[in-house]
Parts: sequence; C-alpha cells; structure tokens
Amino acid sequence: MLHQLKLGDCSDVITKVHQVADQIIQTQLDTGSSAPFAIQITSELNTDYQELNNLFLLKCDVSLEIIFTKRIIEKVKELLVYTEQTITQIAKSLGYKKASELTEQLKTYTGLTSAHFKQIRKNKLAIIRRQQEK
Repeated sequence: MLHQLKLGDCSDVITKVHQVADQIIQTQLDTGSSAPFAIQITSELNTDYQELNNLFLLKCDVSLEIIFTKRIIEKVKELLVYTEQTITQIAKSLGYKKASELTEQLKTYTGLTSAHFKQIRKNKLAIIRRQQEK
C-alpha cells in the first residue's frame, strides 16, 4: 500500500483510507466508542501513521485527518437528511464534546448549516407524501 503511494498512485490508498474511516465512523455510531483513527488506520494498513500521513501530504496534498474529517461530514449529511437525528444527537454519537464543534466543521466543509440538510429531509418527505396521496 505504501509502495503505491510512494509511486504517486493516491487513488487506491485513498479508497482504503476511506473504507477504514467509514468503518470507524460506523462503529462509533453503533457502539458509542471506537479506537482513534490514527491507531486503526495504522493497524489496517500495517504501517506507521506519521510516515503514511507525510506521504499523503507529499503525494496527495491532503492529510489523513482531513480525509477522516471529510468522511465524518459526509456521514453527518447523510444522517441529517435520512434520519430524524439532530446535529446534537449526531455529535454526541460521534464522540464530540460539543455539538458546536461538529456544526463548525459542517459549515467549514460544506458552506451549509445542519438546518439546510434538515430542510432537504423535509422536502423529500413532502414529495413522498404527495406521491402516496395519488
């Protein structure tokens, strides 16, 4: 895996990192706890975290933490649109000490607030109700 990254091929390695990040996030949501991202990614890819992160920065121009945070934001968007959970509930499930931290990340990475994604949910539900009434 590191060999691919050293050769400049980010796509396969990023895909693997995404998979590990998604597993960590889902475990956190399901159980309320999980090992830190750095520990799990090191274990899954059988490599040193700092070496992997440095290679990512050099070859892919992005840190592992940024990739992990972006995966969290994707999951948060999904949960806001497809469940009734609030940003506060989601933040708590993901282990954030304050919901405002997650709210700030959501705004930073998407430019949108949780209210925007909740509105998408309302719009989708309204469409479904109208279709069911026909």
